Amino acid sequence: MNTIQSPFFLSVLVPVFNWDVRELLQKIHTQAEELQPDYRIEILVMDDGSVEQDTNRAFAEMLPLVKFTAFPENRGRAVIRNLLLEEAQGEYVLFLDADMLPDHDTFLQNYVEKAMAGCEIVCGGISYLQVGDLRKEYSFYYYKSRKTEAVPVAKRKRQPWRYLFTSNIMLRRSILSVMRFDTRFSGYGFEDIEWAIRLGKYYTITHLENSCSHMGLMTKAEAYAKMSQSIENYALLLALHPEITSQNIGVKAVAILKALPHGVLRWLDLFLVKMFFMISWNPVAFLLFQCDKMVLLTNMLKKNTQADLF
Repeated sequence: MNTIQSPFFLSVLVPVFNWDVRELLQKIHTQAEELQPDYRIEILVMDDGSVEQDTNRAFAEMLPLVKFTAFPENRGRAVIRNLLLEEAQGEYVLFLDADMLPDHDTFLQNYVEKAMAGCEIVCGGISYLQVGDLRKEYSFYYYKSRKTEAVPVAKRKRQPWRYLFTSNIMLRRSILSVMRFDTRFSGYGFEDIEWAIRLGKYYTITHLENSCSHMGLMTKAEAYAKMSQSIENYALLLALHPEITSQNIGVKAVAILKALPHGVLRWLDLFLVKMFFMISWNPVAFLLFQCDKMVLLTNMLKKNTQADLF
């Protein structure tokens, strides 16, 4: 006689790109097994065109709750997350970035309890508790993240959409049938912020102390490269949500910078970059980083405006 299984309660979705995901999968799988059979949990892993996929695949195939899929070419973060959603069968879905590690042995249980209480969207937060000794080359990124992402739950609650990061978030899957990631965001950055703005207009975002440690630290050069790569997506975010983004102090600065000619903006960019890499005191380096971000954004917006004239 066939046993009728109950529907999946939670789908854990892990997009992977060039990262060893074995430790994360082991932790999540162990916690998922402890919650069964009361709650059926599946863990879906999609590799988005990594150079080396065999190690992760071999480990994932040893874990009965894990389904591993790999693509030969990189499709971008918004696309891969939408593909994970199409595969998910759970009533709730939990997005986890591959370079995250849960800080609590009750990590999944904490989310399940919030789901059982009827919460629509729950953000667990980011930490660096498991990073260990912080090497000097990562100190700027650590400083920047603690200013902008790894913030206390009390601060996150003041502006819920602003601190919704897809690196560690659970939500009801039915929400995602009408609120997908915008695939116009290609490459790196801001697709989660844009998604969060739309979610915040219609749903309640709950912030919880249920953090994951972000293990994927970057050097100063890597952090700058990521920022510069995200400028096109940042411009798209501003165009889609001017009613919210226009309140940002950096965006207000762009209105002033637009009056400067391209030559001055290029010189200002070169100067800020030089000073950013020269100065080791992180508070000043962070200010220079943010200023150059606005200069790069201004340059892009001015170029786009000129292109529209022809």
